[in-house]
Amino acid sequence: MVAHFVELLSSQSLLAAHAFVLLVLLLCGLGLPLPEDVVLVTGGALTWLADPIEPTTFPAMLGDIGLWAMIGTGLVGCLAGDALLFFAGRRFGARISEIPLLRRLLPADKQRRVEHLTRRYGRRVVFLARFMPGLRSPTFFMTGHAGLSFWKFLLFDGMAALLSVPLLVSVGYYFGDDLRIAAQTAARFSHYVLGAVLIAIGVMVARALHRRRAKALQPD
Repeated sequence: MVAHFVELLSSQSLLAAHAFVLLVLLLCGLGLPLPEDVVLVTGGALTWLADPIEPTTFPAMLGDIGLWAMIGTGLVGCLAGDALLFFAGRRFGARISEIPLLRRLLPADKQRRVEHLTRRYGRRVVFLARFMPGLRSPTFFMTGHAGLSFWKFLLFDGMAALLSVPLLVSVGYYFGDDLRIAAQTAARFSHYVLGAVLIAIGVMVARALHRRRAKALQPD
């Protein structure tokens, strides 16, 4: 998929690549079933193709303004798309059952599960959900519905995006001359991050169970 997008846009200007990344990330926030990883890696590869650096070294990458600009576009697109989900939840969260599209995207059992996690763990759920594509959209939607402050939402979502977005754009840039390896490397990193997130969730659940057990053992 990365190769297809790069082939489609490689003959266009770098400005068109920025417009593509920003627009598609916003559409992802509205429910477009396309992984953000693909869009960000594509943006990195297009940035390298616009001005190839040989050899591609980390010092050269750090000094490339075009790469930093694409990372900025990726961050703006991701956070803006997430904000759309948040405000949609705040505006329409109480009317999910009345809107067919929302009812399909967020069935009642998923609503209850996500809302419970959001109300209980709040900001930590926002941070972790950014790395879990299947839960990101419903979590951000229900976070808005649950009444979390938007600025707290943006802070923790932004902290998570600062970890993932630069990494994925840089992978696309570094392997810009071999898109197959770029896509494989991005997928590998995504699996590592997902594994770390699952471990973090396991720790949170274990701590919660320990506190509950300790409370139950306390004398009245």
